[in-house]
Amino acid sequence: MSTKTFAGEKSATGSLGIRCCQVAVSSIDLARSHWWYRNALGFRTAGERRRRSGAHWATVPGLPEASFDVWCLVGRQSFAQFEAFEFRRPRVRRLPIDHRLCDLGYSMIGIHVPQFDESLERIARLGGEPLTRPTGEPGSRRVCLHDPDGILLELMEDPVLVAPDPSDGTDSEWRNLPSIASVTASVRDLDRVRMFWVDVLGLAELPGTTVHQPRHEALWGLENARRESAVLNAGEIALEFVQYLEPVGRPRPAGYMISDQGVLNVAVGTTNRESFRAVYERAVGHGFRGHAAPWTLPDVATVVYLTDPQGLSVELLHVEPGALERMGFRATERDATPA
Repeated sequence: MSTKTFAGEKSATGSLGIRCCQVAVSSIDLARSHWWYRNALGFRTAGERRRRSGAHWATVPGLPEASFDVWCLVGRQSFAQFEAFEFRRPRVRRLPIDHRLCDLGYSMIGIHVPQFDESLERIARLGGEPLTRPTGEPGSRRVCLHDPDGILLELMEDPVLVAPDPSDGTDSEWRNLPSIASVTASVRDLDRVRMFWVDVLGLAELPGTTVHQPRHEALWGLENARRESAVLNAGEIALEFVQYLEPVGRPRPAGYMISDQGVLNVAVGTTNRESFRAVYERAVGHGFRGHAAPWTLPDVATVVYLTDPQGLSVELLHVEPGALERMGFRATERDATPA
């Protein structure tokens, strides 16, 4: 069963306070994706659409070349964002049409929507359609659908961990905004998950906690699947790692790069520079170096991309408290309302 844990407790995210603060996606059409998340789900724009290119922007995430646009969205959380990319180089490879949730890699994003029925109505007006009817009792309903890029989303009426703290605006503006509740990844080995994400990054596993029950597998077409899972508390966002025993997940396509359409990675971060340094030093001590040395923009942020033992990309991020708006963690359309 699900257990709610207060994100502010040290035991929740580890003594260094590292937390999941970003989910990044690679989109075929950034403008379309950004518009959809705003108008279908109610996220807000954070900053402007920015163009990036050059050797440096390729080296940091470990790509052979890089030219892309990036645009952020935020919801109810004070330190969490969607980061959406549209790559021109490398050329984006589309998500396989037969992709299944059990296939290896990041696979699903859970989104807490306080106004569950209203969210479904907005989605329907925009031509979206859930994969099944909602499951669960009123107050704890869930339903799955695909975003315009085919990324699997699970809308949750009840948050997985704890309702996030307000970011800005009045209570009436804040309480109906969506928030990122969970990210799911399919993996081969849960022990390797614990070694990297718990022992190295310092996140806390929540024994006995589940994001999903066996009955939820029908929501994405894997009814009767057999699975084992580990759930980590990464602040207000639960990271769920699932090892499918049946059906066994297929590996990523040959030549996979994080620029391929779909969930690109997650970032774990902090606003404390010393915490960032301590976690990175621990990663290096365990043999996990970034694709490039940590890159620092003075008085703004420091970032390094790591790859876990099972090929999952993770960004380690430090943001100066005074630079949260510049880094896309603050809404810039404060009076916007969903269509």
